[in-house]
Amino acid sequence: MFTVRPAIDVMAGQVVRLYQGSPDAVTVYHRDPVAQSACFVKAKAQALHLVDLDGAFGRPGLPAGLVRDIVSLGCPVELGGGIRTEEAVARWLELGVDRVLVGSVLQDRRELAAMARVAGPDHLAAALDIRADRLAVEGWRVTSGLYMDQLTEILRDVGLTELVVTAVERDGTGLGPDLDLVRSFVAAGFRVTGSGGIRDCGDLSALRGVGADGAVVGRALYEGRLTMKEALSC
Repeated sequence: MFTVRPAIDVMAGQVVRLYQGSPDAVTVYHRDPVAQSACFVKAKAQALHLVDLDGAFGRPGLPAGLVRDIVSLGCPVELGGGIRTEEAVARWLELGVDRVLVGSVLQDRRELAAMARVAGPDHLAAALDIRADRLAVEGWRVTSGLYMDQLTEILRDVGLTELVVTAVERDGTGLGPDLDLVRSFVAAGFRVTGSGGIRDCGDLSALRGVGADGAVVGRALYEGRLTMKEALSC
């Protein structure tokens, strides 16, 4: 099943969207992440894509109570942003998060393998934020030395099969997803959720056409260019 995941990016306690991941280009869409999550659940969202931007930028992250309140809405929640230890993975899973997303820790194969053992293959996914064919880390502020073929090797080595792939240059721009980027990871045998720049049903259909298993949609939903009903009908 192709799963549409509305993005709930939280910074300073508010639901925001960034432009190309920049903390200096912030648009606030809602002041209550739980209320916004409830709106998406009421609109029949299949899953929620929750991102702790403060954690990603190395600041104190999401309160456990807030995450627990969102989980209690009864919709599967995947959570990413600043998760760099196996203890953090275990803590979020114990709170009821369905899937934990990790990105920067892909640079540390030993820690990544420990996380995979704690979570199991169904509850840990790699958040591949790609800029110029390399992994962007530390809240996208740093472009690592890891290229896509190296990432593929690391993921296979630790047994991760599920990815959320974001084209950083397209995130928040409404320019459409990077279909070639998604297609490359699908061809390598991974289950891929595409993210970055999604505008409308046409983009969702195009992602499905290249083999993606789902999509993360943000600004298009918040600005009314796409509704959850339309997204699900695609």
